This record gives sequence, structure tokens and C-alpha cells, in this order.
Amino acid sequence: MNIKRNLVTLVVAAACLPVATQALANTQQGPFALSVLAGLESYPDSESSAMSRGGGLSFIWDDLRYNNTYQLDKNYFRARGTYYYERDSEMYDEDRYRDSADLKINYQRPFASFGDTQEYLISFHGRYEGHYNSQQLEEFEQLAVAGLSLNSRFTDTNHYDLGLTLGLAYSEEEKDDDWPREEMGHGEDVLNRAGLGYFVEWSNAYTFAHSGVQLTAKVSRFDGLWAYDEGQFYTVDRLTFGVVTPLADENNLLHFMTQYISRDYELDLIGFDDTLYRVAVEYIHYF
Repeated sequence: MNIKRNLVTLVVAAACLPVATQALANTQQGPFALSVLAGLESYPDSESSAMSRGGGLSFIWDDLRYNNTYQLDKNYFRARGTYYYERDSEMYDEDRYRDSADLKINYQRPFASFGDTQEYLISFHGRYEGHYNSQQLEEFEQLAVAGLSLNSRFTDTNHYDLGLTLGLAYSEEEKDDDWPREEMGHGEDVLNRAGLGYFVEWSNAYTFAHSGVQLTAKVSRFDGLWAYDEGQFYTVDRLTFGVVTPLADENNLLHFMTQYISRDYELDLIGFDDTLYRVAVEYIHYF
């Protein structure tokens, strides 16, 4: 509860930071950025879970940036590579490496639009996400998605951006095997799995025009139903909330984030709810 109260306090404080409108408007918007971040994660349902803490460095290329909108017949690449080092590794695996890495690449190209008073854009959408040792009990995971996105911006004084993505996806997951093998008696035949399914994501962003502060909420689901071994399935649900606030201009951003990641299988792999809770704060600088 202290974590949640502290996060709420940070969010309220960030939303109240004043930013000069003229400084925001005059900012040059390049796509390359570096960020430093600090965060923690834990399994709330497990008595044996450590509160894993650490810090990281990200290299970012973002054609859209945080508060722009998609334009018809333009290509948008959004990529992020993160190196993360944990101060306190979790308790499930004494030999677990403290180093971890994430790679995320998104491509989107709007190719059609509809709507008279409100424009809606339809885009080709592709993404890849790879995680190596980056979450407790997750040794390796990757997800590749190909599909369509629907985007629109509703604006008066402030901006509300809506995004919907639906696609076919390939997922591969390799769970850390020490705890499931020793405590639950599972082998690699169920701990390592790969298959196909559908991916859906609903994203929301509300930006205050005068201050540049943005509130975000995103829900996504991968439902792995096909090409798995007989009787197996795999689902991943993610719920993410965030606050982005400019520091003097749009090239210097402070980002607060909280996330739940919930996984489900045809059997109990770890002896408790496979739901990971994460909070983080990040400073981003665009060049």
C-alpha cells in the first residue's frame, strides 16, 4: 500500500508542474533519445517473492514522440533497447543473473482514413518485443505481431488520443525452471512453450495542451490458442498506467509508470498467481 500511495503522490505532483507554453511550442523534435530509469517489481500473491529493485539505461528512436499524432502515408518507427541491472535479485533462483535486457520495435504506416468531422486512420501495424531475464521467473520471452491499427485524436483545447490494435501474433516463452521444477515438479516440456494467437491492444492518452502533461492508460492481451503442444495454451494480460510531464520543454521528460502483467496456463506452474506488479520512474532526454 505504501508503494501505491507514493505513486499517487508522485502522479499528482507531476500533473501540477507548470510548463511554459511558448517553450513547448519552440522545441525541436528529433527522434533519438536516451533515458535513465529506476524501478521495482514483485509478485503480490507470493510470500517468497523479493522486492526486486534496480536501474537501467534505454536507447530510444521514436518518430511519433509522446504527444504527436499519426499522419496519412507516413512511416513511423518506434524502437527502444534497455539494459537493466538489479540491486536485489528475486529469491527464486540464487544463480539468477542481475543483468537483463529488453528490445521493443514498432512499425506503423497509416494507409486509409474515414470520417467527415472526426478523422480515423487505419494503419499497417507490426511489432517485436524481446525480453531476456528482464522479469522475475521469466528467462526469455519474445512476441511478434502483424495486424491493423485504428487511431484518432479528439481535440478541443486538450487532446485525447485513442488507439486500437488487432493482429496475429507468435509468442515464445521460457520460464526460469529452478522454482517450478523444485517446488512444483514441472519440466521443460511445459515451462518452455511457443505458439500462435491473437493480440489486441487498447491505448488511451490525454494531453493537457497548456502544460504538456499527459495521462496514459493501456490494456493489451495475447491469447495463445494455436500451434501449442496438445492441451497447452498461454495468455498474457498487461495493464499499464503512466504520467508524462515535460521539464521545461518537450526534449526533457519525466515519466511515471505502474504496470500489472498477468499470465495464465492450462496448469499451475509456480504455485501462486502469476501476476507481476511493477512501478518505475524515468527521465528521458531527446537530442
